[in-house]
Amino acid sequence: MAVQSNNDWDPLEEIFVGTAKGAVLPTMDPSVRSFSYATYSEEELKGLEGPHDKQIMEEAEEDLDILADTLTKLDIKVHRPTPTDHSVEFSSPDWTTTGWYSFCPRDLLLPLDNMIIECSSPMRARQYETRVYYDYLYQQMKEGVQWIKSPNPILKDDLYQFDDLSVPTVKNNEIVWEAPNIVRLGKDLLYQHSNTGSILGYEWLKTIVEPRGYRLHLAEDFYFFAHFDSTVIPLRPGLVMFNAERCTPDHYPKIFESWDKIFVGMDDLVAPNANLPNGVSPCSPWIGMNLLSINENCVVIDKDQEPLMRILDKHGIESVACPARQARSMSGGFHCNTLDVKRKGGLESYFD
Repeated sequence: MAVQSNNDWDPLEEIFVGTAKGAVLPTMDPSVRSFSYATYSEEELKGLEGPHDKQIMEEAEEDLDILADTLTKLDIKVHRPTPTDHSVEFSSPDWTTTGWYSFCPRDLLLPLDNMIIECSSPMRARQYETRVYYDYLYQQMKEGVQWIKSPNPILKDDLYQFDDLSVPTVKNNEIVWEAPNIVRLGKDLLYQHSNTGSILGYEWLKTIVEPRGYRLHLAEDFYFFAHFDSTVIPLRPGLVMFNAERCTPDHYPKIFESWDKIFVGMDDLVAPNANLPNGVSPCSPWIGMNLLSINENCVVIDKDQEPLMRILDKHGIESVACPARQARSMSGGFHCNTLDVKRKGGLESYFD
């Protein structure tokens, strides 16, 4: 079956679930600090590279296996990346690094209808991460799917800044962006300007998608750190869930003006544990909001998020609870851990 995915709520038919096997903490360079650890000092980050703690790896993989099994039992076809040793070093003319992981298939591939776009990550360690999906992508190309690759970034040190964290740590020197910077809403796409998405990334993507009939909208000044999928979460046409720390009734992406809105505060979440040394974490407790929609009325959610499940239940949304014990340590919840490549339903406009 060829790629066919236009939003996060149409009935799910086929998906990738990531793996923790082969994961490492990547070489601690400015690109990694910018992506995951911008608020920490260099002293706090010393030594935070190399092999993961064994328990973190084992629990992360066990939980992904449970997720894959749960989805299979829901009659969803599940793919898994081939395990890869991400500790292998590689270089450009300007830097040397290890890889990172295959834990988050969502991050570097953007499915849009029957097209899939490889992203230009601002993290050096991710430059070859999509190789584990190439057998699948070649197969999809032979079935007529458009496979497009965003330009390879150079990622010199001068791309990153840490002096003013009220603006993105990634300067507008290059085309850099990752797929969760994009909220897919059928023919409308919302692009988040952040530490993982430059304005040049927005401008490049606009040249690709708008001639194909999409409208690309820029979202600025909501949340600069990493991705948008724990900030803006469309649940179905007409209903969106917002992170109440980053969006308020007076400040949210105006494309959702006519939609019903759920504002989720930290009191509505159970903070996941951060298990890296010195209490350092590559993502915030808001990762508890990160969920995977099976359809308009059902989501997969961290089993500890019972308050959030009750909120969703009030809106007619059932929760399938799965463990996500290492979401903060590995930097990825269930939306990050997956890539939906086929959902029922065509390309529609929800804002005309």
